[in-house]
Amino acid sequence: MKNKPKKIIFLLSLFFLWTAAGYTDFSRLNAFETPIFARPVHLADDGGSGTYWGPGWRIELRGNFMPEDEYPGVTYFEYYLFGKLIQTGIRD
Repeated sequence: MKNKPKKIIFLLSLFFLWTAAGYTDFSRLNAFETPIFARPVHLADDGGSGTYWGPGWRIELRGNFMPEDEYPGVTYFEYYLFGKLIQTGIRD
């Protein structure tokens, strides 16, 4: 019986860390910055556009990542959580 509270605390800690990581990536996308915790899976030749995967979320990202681009950074994103589209954003 003494192991049960430790397991619950461990699972709650994992859930908290997962939520914090997902929220951090989501917040960065809303500020049109690249994600921190999601890892690139398929990238374009510009060095940043492509598909990023995190544990439970996926990000489709497009942007100006070449040195000669006038307005560098993320220009468009799609944020999916467990396969459902949560939000899209377009920078003007």
